[in-house]
Amino acid sequence: MEQNTVRLSGTVRELKALRTSPAGVEHRELVLEHRSRQVLAGQMREVRALVIVKISGREPMAVVEGLIPGNRIIVTGLLAQASHHDAQQLLIHAQTIEKHE
Repeated sequence: MEQNTVRLSGTVRELKALRTSPAGVEHRELVLEHRSRQVLAGQMREVRALVIVKISGREPMAVVEGLIPGNRIIVTGLLAQASHHDAQQLLIHAQTIEKHE
């Protein structure tokens, strides 16, 4: 079986509006800003990324309701295409979201 698990921390930069799918499932997206220092090829590197996180389901949605831009969170989820039309843009489908102080 193939593996697809991502765990990323960062700051909520933007919260997008709540949407409901034709099937009645609520979805929400946020933009996560990640900054860290990592060792790459034996050198310390500054790593920065803006990542779209898609939230579906009650448990992660409950955490998102209390978030505001600037909150620090840790997201665990899986990578997937952002849309059927653009296979090169990825997003994280959140399975868990934790507030991080």
